[in-house]
Amino acid sequence: MTWLRLILLFSCLGPAAWYLEREQRAGRFQHVDDLFLDFLAANARERLSQPASAGNGDQVAFVALREEQKGEYAAWPPPPLDWQTLFKALQPYEPRALVIATPLNWGRQSPEFVPAVAEALLPFPQVVQGIEIQPTETAPTSPPFMGDLTDVLPRFQRVDGPLSSAPAFSALITAPDPALRPSGDMGLLSARQSAKGWSLPYALLAEDTLVPSVLAQTFARLTRSPYALHRLRLGPGAGAYLADGTFVPLQNDGSLAVNSGTSVPIINALDLMTGTLADALSPADKAALGKGRVIVIGPDHEENASSRLAYLHAQALAQTLSLPKLQKLTQIQQWIAWGIAALAAVWLVLRVWRGRAFWMGIGFIFCALVISFLAFQTSLLWCPPTIPAALIAIGALLGMIIGKAATKVTVAPSDTPSTEN
Repeated sequence: MTWLRLILLFSCLGPAAWYLEREQRAGRFQHVDDLFLDFLAANARERLSQPASAGNGDQVAFVALREEQKGEYAAWPPPPLDWQTLFKALQPYEPRALVIATPLNWGRQSPEFVPAVAEALLPFPQVVQGIEIQPTETAPTSPPFMGDLTDVLPRFQRVDGPLSSAPAFSALITAPDPALRPSGDMGLLSARQSAKGWSLPYALLAEDTLVPSVLAQTFARLTRSPYALHRLRLGPGAGAYLADGTFVPLQNDGSLAVNSGTSVPIINALDLMTGTLADALSPADKAALGKGRVIVIGPDHEENASSRLAYLHAQALAQTLSLPKLQKLTQIQQWIAWGIAALAAVWLVLRVWRGRAFWMGIGFIFCALVISFLAFQTSLLWCPPTIPAALIAIGALLGMIIGKAATKVTVAPSDTPSTEN
């Protein structure tokens, strides 16, 4: 009888595991796995918001265009020729990403050297350019004006939570020159100040979709996360989940609170543009621009409140890149977890009485979830729970039907003692 139960069990578990794995690859269980990960992240929020390493500014540098030195430039704002010179000066440092946190636009009539600027951007593997917008504090009654960029800007495809809680905008004001747009991605530039400090939106509402900001576009580039994998959660437990395990903790409206204490090295753009005539860069500046950094370019943060926008992006990137990453079990490790769940199912069928199989299955699933919770709390390691839980549930169901029958205890009749008269 034991062999028969075992054959029936594996004839059910085998096809079930194959079907569940196929459905998981197709994304059928994605929502359940996402909810489980949201639960884990919400309970480890404090750890996910603390830097994993010292030195927040180690991965980011800020190149400042200082208005107080505008006489040193060909014009102000700097014309294309100055930008070309700056980009060429940055090429030897081979930055991981170049974030231009100010719109590169010089009016309706494009001046000379704009194609030369586009050519100077070609050596950079990751470029993100900013678009100036008009934010709105009230719920928009009409779609925002986006001009010819309506179909150019990407949209978030995976969003959980109330879209209406995200900040909105009424129009795009200044976008990069059309000749520069193919040089990289574009994102929206915006910042908000409150009594708690500055915050940057991760995405902004456009009708019933969310458009990524410069911050979101930069992380999508750095982590190689297409928007089919780039998931955004709004409301309680808000955050952005990216393909390489990066988690960006956000406020309920989907904005990132910028830590004002985050230090980022600042390099004067003019020192870079002197070329070989006079090396004005100090050893500290050269170290800050070292290879593999994320370089943010924009107006100096000390000029005025609006100019602070570029430096805020540098701070936000620095503080987020220093955070710990989520660790998902590899495919082989997940197969091992499935094997353990299958063994638990075998035990339920072969060793547990039918009347107890259901509750034992519930107990196994509960224990597996507790172990997953503790693993995430200690090492941020997690496993999609759908397939292991389903295998245990199948074992419990079969245990209720073909499991071990309860042993009947037969009480032998006792001899009636004779009574002597």
